[in-house]
Amino acid sequence: MTVPDPVRHHAETRPEAPALATGAETWTWHDLDVRVGDAAARLTAMPERVAVCADTSPDLVVWVLAALRTGRVLVPLSTRWRPAAVAQALGRLGIDRALTDADLARLGAEAEGDARGGAPSIPLDRPFTVVHTSGSTGTPKAILHTVGNHVWSARGVNEALGVTERSRWLLDLPLYHVGGLGVVVRCALAGATIAIPPPDLGLVEGISGLRPTHASFVATQLRRLLDAGADLSGLDAVLLGGSAVPADLLDAAVEAGVPAVTSYGMTEMTSTVTATAPGADRVELATSGRPLPHRDLRIAESGEIEVSGPTRFAGTLGPDGLQPAPTWHPTGDVGHLDAEGRLVVTGRVDLQFVSGGENVRPEAIEAALLALDSVREAVVVPVPDAEFGARPVAFVRLDGDAEVNGVALGDAVRASLPGFMVPVAFHTWRGAEGLKPDRPALTREAERRAAGSGENGRGDDPQSHVPRS
Repeated sequence: MTVPDPVRHHAETRPEAPALATGAETWTWHDLDVRVGDAAARLTAMPERVAVCADTSPDLVVWVLAALRTGRVLVPLSTRWRPAAVAQALGRLGIDRALTDADLARLGAEAEGDARGGAPSIPLDRPFTVVHTSGSTGTPKAILHTVGNHVWSARGVNEALGVTERSRWLLDLPLYHVGGLGVVVRCALAGATIAIPPPDLGLVEGISGLRPTHASFVATQLRRLLDAGADLSGLDAVLLGGSAVPADLLDAAVEAGVPAVTSYGMTEMTSTVTATAPGADRVELATSGRPLPHRDLRIAESGEIEVSGPTRFAGTLGPDGLQPAPTWHPTGDVGHLDAEGRLVVTGRVDLQFVSGGENVRPEAIEAALLALDSVREAVVVPVPDAEFGARPVAFVRLDGDAEVNGVALGDAVRASLPGFMVPVAFHTWRGAEGLKPDRPALTREAERRAAGSGENGRGDDPQSHVPRS
């Protein structure tokens, strides 16, 4: 099976329609096709896998679409990684170096004109991208997606959220995450406009100037937008992903008229798996919605969520080649389907730990913290404890980035949590810098602080934190 080259298709049928807008300039589909053609000509002279470590920009969008056209496998790497991590990822994939922002800008400036060669149709089974997981439990995995994975994912989202050629989707996510790549492919297939906020403007100003119809945010982004007074009520849909959305944030979004769409997704399924319907009420928004078209989902006897279908990744790449994906991918998430067939995610299999014989789910502690008026973000990780095996430690960002008062927070959550789930320490945190909090890094930081403090691991009020049945 094949799919027509979407950029070429729109360039031939709607050449003057807007394809990409930044506020400073607008490219038509003809403009974009010319740029993609030139980048495609350059890509064909490069190795099979081409790595890019660059910020979201029109130039990077061009290279994503050029890779789609040529059959080169694009490997976008996180700009937040340290050089050593980038070098390790390149080494595992046998790539010499990664193109940077400066490389993309230079190559774009050296464009030679209308080099629009390329096949008119693209095989769906052809490898397209390698996206690294967030690495929540260790070394990030290199997930290989095919053209078909991206196409079926985009078609399902477009159908569910009503994306058409008249839509404008705000691209404010990094393209080293599958959610950012998803925006590009959705717009390319639908003929919608990719709206990229200028880097020198705040997101609020960017939204006001670009007037998007659709946007993708993580909970942290939405909270900060609402705190800044952004008016999102005029959008058709605001897709929320990355992690669970706190109840108070959903309340605030509904009150502000935000057309929120809660969802569940992952890199291995090429982004969104389930989503609520646009205009869903508050009850439905408390769930992750129903499976979108072209996805399959089931709950194993253990309660773990398993997924399959044409958006399921091709496999994991490493030094020994490709390890094919299983037919049903175990997600590591635990949940259930409610009476209406909507997914309710309750936690992670690999985040649970045992403290003094009690099972502790960090998500439950985080929910208790986020229910407090002053708490904006919270992550709970375990630290080793000689007596109890492990104890919970919380990293918290308060309203206005105030300093954390551990005693006050401990007293506040003790009203709703058993003693063994009350964190033994609370640390001031500036919040997640990416789509998800870096739990391994926070765990290392919690262990470092615990070792440096010389404390016995029971926090400011030892007796109040002793596990009890």
